[in-house]
Amino acid sequence: MDNTLSERDITDLKETLRRCSPETIEAAIRFRQGGDPTALRTVVYGVIRRYQPASAGVRLEKAGDDTSLIQDLGLDSLTLLEIVLTIEETLKVQINNEELKEIRTLGKLNQFLQNKVAGGSVAVSMKQYSHEHIALVLPQQPPFLFLDSAELGDETVKAEYKIKGSEFFLAGHFKDEPIFPASVLFEAMGQAACLWLLEKAPKLLAKEIKTNHVFFATLDGAHVYRKARPGQQLTFEGKLVKLRDPLAIFSCSASSNGDRIAAIDRLVLAFGEQLAPEEAPTTTSPSGATA
Repeated sequence: MDNTLSERDITDLKETLRRCSPETIEAAIRFRQGGDPTALRTVVYGVIRRYQPASAGVRLEKAGDDTSLIQDLGLDSLTLLEIVLTIEETLKVQINNEELKEIRTLGKLNQFLQNKVAGGSVAVSMKQYSHEHIALVLPQQPPFLFLDSAELGDETVKAEYKIKGSEFFLAGHFKDEPIFPASVLFEAMGQAACLWLLEKAPKLLAKEIKTNHVFFATLDGAHVYRKARPGQQLTFEGKLVKLRDPLAIFSCSASSNGDRIAAIDRLVLAFGEQLAPEEAPTTTSPSGATA
């Protein structure tokens, strides 16, 4: 296996493994480029270490092949799924739902990953949405709906919003200099991702997703590069990184006339009726609202 990674591939890999050790990133590059099987364990341990809570009963340094991923390492089901998605994205492997049910220990996870390699591409077809159509789909409603129009692809969403200047929050943000808040920029990107999830995911997953069963789970790597002001036309773009019931991961950006305004490296939406209120993610959108 000899798949030399481009500079962009390496940059994307480093972004996927943000907050992981340099050793983890180096091991992932070795595996992706040369298929080094000895790198797998380093990657698995590095990703788990990123997510493992400090209160876990067993630390990775003392873990063995029989160590339970949930009971011993302190991982809940959603965190474990995020770990699996990160490993899939990093190593370009695929673990289906039936296989995932059998992976309960650290040893089984390491063993499974030895020869599991996958890849593929998705064709693009776009569907247009008006403001009225968006309002019928999303739980957010005016004056807290920040998408004027949108188009959805198989793995993408692109939405537009013009800052009118009459938005209720601009009167106090800020005095004599209205600036579109960063939190609302992130909210709008989240609304665009939520629109894709509610419209596209049910068919892919063969299940219904109700609007009141979608929550912002994680917002990681949020950046603001320029001020956004009244009169500007904003473009929000989202790309599906991974979809696995009950999580959808997106990378998102906001721009105006080609100039980058803001971005979210990793936006995670949790969905599904199985998420009871006490089990639902506690991290919300910057505005504090569910998606």
